[in-house]
Amino acid sequence: MKNNTRNLLYKELRLVVPLSYLVLLVPAIFLLIPHYPFIIGGTYFMLILFISFSEANTNKDHLFTISLPIPRNQVVLAKHIAVIIVQLVQLICMIPFIVIANVLRPGGNLVGMDGNYAFFGFVLISFSLFNFIFLTGYFKTGYKTGRPGVLAAIGFFLSYGLFELLVNVVPNVKEILDTLNPEMVGYQILILTIGLLFYAGSMYFSYRKSVENFDQVNL
Repeated sequence: MKNNTRNLLYKELRLVVPLSYLVLLVPAIFLLIPHYPFIIGGTYFMLILFISFSEANTNKDHLFTISLPIPRNQVVLAKHIAVIIVQLVQLICMIPFIVIANVLRPGGNLVGMDGNYAFFGFVLISFSLFNFIFLTGYFKTGYKTGRPGVLAAIGFFLSYGLFELLVNVVPNVKEILDTLNPEMVGYQILILTIGLLFYAGSMYFSYRKSVENFDQVNL
């Protein structure tokens, strides 16, 4: 990572999305509530991003950043990496509570998908759609979060809702993907792998499109 990008990322994690904001991930403990929908635990990152990006806008962070002698693509890259870090921390916070919930309820969750590999694969795909819509929309101005934030949240919930619908409607899929049966782990890991690849690819294209959008902005 180039020094400029490293310094910008440091700025993002100290001033825009400081570690203190991660306290908003504490509600992940709610995943231990019997039959609490696990997907709710995967949405707290939105609150962190909306609050932090909005505060950065209020504090004129975009004007400060753009005044620095650095290429715009590095500004975009630092924002993307910051979002990835927040979402990775979100997933890391969820995992131990889901594991405990699965031990306490080996029969699975009655509301929403069980906490297995396929669940995380679907969440990663929904993360991807959120990121592409939000970040490319955000960099059309370099500071506005309202419209892209709302559209990204809608994209997240609609995509995950579609996954839940398909799992419950398509014959035999529920027995394969919405279960804690160890015999189905191989299929579920396949969905997780697809989710990881989709996430990586979408972040790449989000970065390219965001750079293109930001280059046309006159701040």
